[in-house]
Amino acid sequence: MWNFITPQLPVADVAETARYYKEVLGFEIAWTRESFGAVECGTTEIFFRKTDTPQPGTWSCVRVDDADSLYAIYRERGAEIVEKIANKPWGIREFTVRDPNGHYFRIGHSTKL
Repeated sequence: MWNFITPQLPVADVAETARYYKEVLGFEIAWTRESFGAVECGTTEIFFRKTDTPQPGTWSCVRVDDADSLYAIYRERGAEIVEKIANKPWGIREFTVRDPNGHYFRIGHSTKL
């Protein structure tokens, strides 16, 4: 049985990406090396792997307690929001951000009671 999953995203610069995740998305930097690193936020962890040819376009869905609060924080910090917050027909209130490497995060909370 799976307990959790840690995405490993291809990036152009590990340290720069980790700084962005800390300053804009609110993660803590777990560790970085020149070619590999990790950030964490609560029980969520993301790995970064340096590559000469980053492949943008990884999509991840993230469930949070309060998407509206996080949306406001991310707007204030200058995150690239590519889809504004809205209630979706599948029962999630969500928005989408894109990181500097072209990876997307759909972030939301359940609207079902």
